Amino acid sequence: MTLPQRVRVVGTGLLGTSLALALQARGVDVTLADTSPTAAALASDMGAGRVAHAQDEAPDLVVVAAPPDVVVDVVAAELTAWPDATVTDVTSVKNVVVEGVARRCGAERRRFVPGHPMAGRERSGAVAARSDLFEGRTWVICPDGADDSRVADVTAVAQVCGAHVVTMSPAAHDEAVAAVSHVPQVAASLVAAQLRELPDDAVALSGQGVRDVTRIAASDPMLWTQILAGNAAAVRPLLEGVRASLDDVIHALSVITSGGDASGGTRG
Repeated sequence: MTLPQRVRVVGTGLLGTSLALALQARGVDVTLADTSPTAAALASDMGAGRVAHAQDEAPDLVVVAAPPDVVVDVVAAELTAWPDATVTDVTSVKNVVVEGVARRCGAERRRFVPGHPMAGRERSGAVAARSDLFEGRTWVICPDGADDSRVADVTAVAQVCGAHVVTMSPAAHDEAVAAVSHVPQVAASLVAAQLRELPDDAVALSGQGVRDVTRIAASDPMLWTQILAGNAAAVRPLLEGVRASLDDVIHALSVITSGGDASGGTRG
């Protein structure tokens, strides 16, 4: 499996810059593009690669690390701009991306390999990037009709960054991450919101469990709004199940506080 030697990273936030740092450390020629010239320059100053210019040699692989609400547009633009390159993304929702690219790009979608590294931090932006972010983590690839050689390109990049590659369908991916990532994020955010009005002496009693909840809840709310909107079909039924379970707990507690019991009797 041959590692692409020229990689263009579009989007220099946490994931894009972390990937660029990892590839640079392994001798890959990385160019950086971002709608914010300042963000791209910052990532470059951190050693993640060169800021992209029009005269750059065509990349072997383009990694789109753009926000979920624009990723289809960016993927389509990169497929058009680089007709020989493999294009992948790192978005945490896949169905809407795959469907959008299929509508926009026709046969060119065979060069697009949807991907999602299961890695991140509660902090965002290039300043939070780490070259070891993907080591030991799962990197999901959803081939969905992509050419085998294109899948091999993305697999090689994921593996050289230390990730374990798993192949899934877009639908299976979205259902899985809804359960293991998206719903837990919602739950953590809702719990953390209840802590905002607590007095300082109460917060001081917090243990590691509360610290973990608030760390997760500190993630970028705009990004998570886009993720939840993109995976609403998978997230909603799980949240409905959580609500039903909470209703059961609330009912049991109501019975206890009213002096009865959950079986319908009354305590003497």
